[in-house]
Amino acid sequence: MDRNSLLRTLTIAGILFAGYWLFFGRKSGDHTQSLPPETYLDAPGFQQDVFVQPGQTPPPRPAEQTCTIKGNRFLAELSGRGAGLTHFFLTDDRYSTSLARDMSTTPDIERWRNLRVLFRDPGVPAAADDQLKYDRFAWKTEQVDDKTCRFTYEEAGDARIVKTVRANGSPFELTVETTLTNLGDAPKKHTASVEIFAYRTNDEVKGKLGRVSPFQTNLECARGTDVKRLNKGADEFKTGWFGEPLVDRYAAIANYYFAQAIVPLEAAPGVGGDKPACELGDEQWFGPGQQPDDKDAGDVYKARLSYPKRILGPNESVTYRQAAYFGPKERDVLAAAAGGWPKLQDLINLGTFSFVAKFLVSVIRWIHTHLTADNWGLAIIVLTLGLRIVLFPLTWKQIQSAVAMRRLKPEIDALNAKFKDDAQAKNLAMMELWRKHKVNPLGGCLPALVQMPIWFALYATLQTAVEFYHTRFLWFADLSAPDPFYVLPLVLGGAMIVQQRIVPQQGMDPVQAKMMMWLMPAVFTVMMLFLPAALGVYMLTNSLLGITQQLVTEKLYPRGPSAPSGDIVVRPGSDSKGPAPAAALRKGKARV
Repeated sequence: MDRNSLLRTLTIAGILFAGYWLFFGRKSGDHTQSLPPETYLDAPGFQQDVFVQPGQTPPPRPAEQTCTIKGNRFLAELSGRGAGLTHFFLTDDRYSTSLARDMSTTPDIERWRNLRVLFRDPGVPAAADDQLKYDRFAWKTEQVDDKTCRFTYEEAGDARIVKTVRANGSPFELTVETTLTNLGDAPKKHTASVEIFAYRTNDEVKGKLGRVSPFQTNLECARGTDVKRLNKGADEFKTGWFGEPLVDRYAAIANYYFAQAIVPLEAAPGVGGDKPACELGDEQWFGPGQQPDDKDAGDVYKARLSYPKRILGPNESVTYRQAAYFGPKERDVLAAAAGGWPKLQDLINLGTFSFVAKFLVSVIRWIHTHLTADNWGLAIIVLTLGLRIVLFPLTWKQIQSAVAMRRLKPEIDALNAKFKDDAQAKNLAMMELWRKHKVNPLGGCLPALVQMPIWFALYATLQTAVEFYHTRFLWFADLSAPDPFYVLPLVLGGAMIVQQRIVPQQGMDPVQAKMMMWLMPAVFTVMMLFLPAALGVYMLTNSLLGITQQLVTEKLYPRGPSAPSGDIVVRPGSDSKGPAPAAALRKGKARV
């Protein structure tokens, strides 16, 4: 393989590696964390949940009162044990039959119930000036109507709490209002917090070749224009909780297609209330005889809003208000959630080239609505065709470079034969040949580099769009899942082989050409066994368009011999390594 062929191969490999790194990012495999213990003071008569590890059989559950809320596209069940969610069912047909049917994914115990509210720091001994004596207690549960649940608790002579959870009419959204009143005759202090949780096993978050698991989970804090995202094993978790002060947007737990988020309504523009801290935690959970990295072991992901310490005077009250979102990452719904100001659409992480991906999302949504009769598969095909047309000026530069190299092929072959035993002289002769004919052998690389952000952004868009989740197209029951019949990977591999056969491989030796012919299609075929069908539709469409383009090029610029161009003068430079070839030094030229 000559120097230029090697350079071309290394350039292609570098582009692919850089794109992979930028899109998938670095994932830390070290997951050593020490969360502070959570020790609770329980009210008399409160029956604790028995904490069981994965694989163990739970004992009978304590008695509890429940309440149900019928909201816009969801059904929520809450319990008086913690006044939190036991279930949050998505009722749309395409979600209700999926693994994401219930957004409450943690084991059903009180300490990990979404929207649980605390008024003391767990593990801190009770003090005389605490507003509440206990952390956990039985709430009185009231079904106000089919959209509202009310929970009340009172410590005689000390405090009264009224917590109201209601469906506010927006999709997948609840409003939570918690009012605490000091019934005593002296000032008392409290520290309020509200929490959300998610649980995933190691097997669920483990990726496959070329694909990040759709259930890989991020923990997020959003403040101002900044979004802090942490994943499993992040360095920030090694010493315990991660905290972000004065959060004015949201705390969240999110994967590719779904998210749980709590928004502090006190921080809404014009309200002027306290801004809480956002705190994130990741707790390993595994049973006896298991290792932390066993596939059935997992992690409990935690996010909470923690409000500043507050002192209430006698008969004084304070109300904490949050909007809670549990549902798919549908762009229009997220943009309007909680009134729009928290900008929950930032929960959709489109990677390094997000500014390009957001534009592509708007384009494919327009195509879906106006051109393809709400068919997402056809929208992918039309978008791919449109991108080919828009990027054709850059593609034309690549075609011109390829045609120029093709016309020089007889002379290149002659130089390869003449200097087959002298790589230095051959390289000098090649450079002189390219200089004479004003040909840049890497002329097709720059247009490819310019296009890379667009293709990587499109890859991120198709990999993460919830619009494809459980969406049918042709024989695919789910565009977000791999082709179950493996038809698409095999057809794509065949199309790539055809494309490699008709694309001229100037400057490549036979070994390199064979590698490009068989290895690359084989790699992409194997990857497509695990990648979403939506990506396969795009890649196959792009490959077929590439074949069509090359056939047209072959028709317009047929292959044929070039006219001899005479002598190629070889002038060894001063930076040449080792002695120059004797023939080159004596004659000063390499004849073609």
